[in-house]
Amino acid sequence: MRVNSLNRTISFGTTSRLYKTKSGDDMGCNSWLFRNDIDWNKLAKYEIEHFKDKDKVNIVMFAASDGSEAYTKIISLHENCTGRSRDAVAKFFPIKAYDTDSEILKAAKSGRINSFMHDRIELDLHCKNYEDYFTESKNGLIIPNDKDCHTSQPLFAKKILTENVDFSYGDMFEKVYEIKDDSNTIVMCRNILGYFWIQEIEKFLQAVSKALKPESLFVIGNHDFVLYNIKEYVERYCFREVMKNVFKKI
Repeated sequence: MRVNSLNRTISFGTTSRLYKTKSGDDMGCNSWLFRNDIDWNKLAKYEIEHFKDKDKVNIVMFAASDGSEAYTKIISLHENCTGRSRDAVAKFFPIKAYDTDSEILKAAKSGRINSFMHDRIELDLHCKNYEDYFTESKNGLIIPNDKDCHTSQPLFAKKILTENVDFSYGDMFEKVYEIKDDSNTIVMCRNILGYFWIQEIEKFLQAVSKALKPESLFVIGNHDFVLYNIKEYVERYCFREVMKNVFKKI
C-alpha cells in the first residue's frame, strides 16, 4: 500500500495489522473473506458470461493484504460456474496480487488466514462445502501488530486457492503501467483509493484508463468513497458502472 501525507490510523476487520510506511505514515491492512461491499456471486456470474469468448482473463489485484480477497475471488468463480466444468474458470488464474507491506505479504504467502465467526458464516453462505477450499490449521498465523490474531481460528488454504494466486511486492502506482490488456483484464483496487488526495486518485485513474481497453473491468470498494464521490471520478475516465463498485471500460 501507499498512502498520502495524512497520518491516519485505520481500523480493520479480520486482519487488524497496523504498521508504519517507509515515509512514516501510520497504515494497515483491512481484510476479511467476502467483504460485503461487493455482490461476489453476481460479479462472478457477470465475469464468466462477459468474458466467455476470451481464452485468457487477467486479474490484477492491488493492496491484496493477507490473501482473503484473492481467495474470495477464486471461490466465487468456482462456485458460480453453473453448468460448466470448473476448467471453465481456469482462464481467470493465476491472480496477480500485489501489496507493499512485507509482513502481510509473508502472511499471504503462508497459505493461512486468521478467521473469525464472520468469516465462517460467509463461507457457509457462499460455498457448498468450505472444506473444498480450507482445512483447519493447528498453528495460528502470527502477524506483527495484528491485535486480533491471538483470538482467531486459523484456516489453511488448499491448493485450489494457493496455486491460483501469485502474491508479490508491488506499488499500484508503478504496476499499473505494466498491465498488458486485450479487453480481457479485471483490475481490483478496492478500499485503497480512499486514502489518497484527489490528485493522486486522478493520476491513478488516468493510468488505469490508459492501460485498459473497452470491456475490461475496474473494481473498487465502499471505503473509496470516504472523502470523494469516487464514482464521478471513475466515470470521468471512460468507465461505466455495471453493478455496485464494478465499472466497465467504454
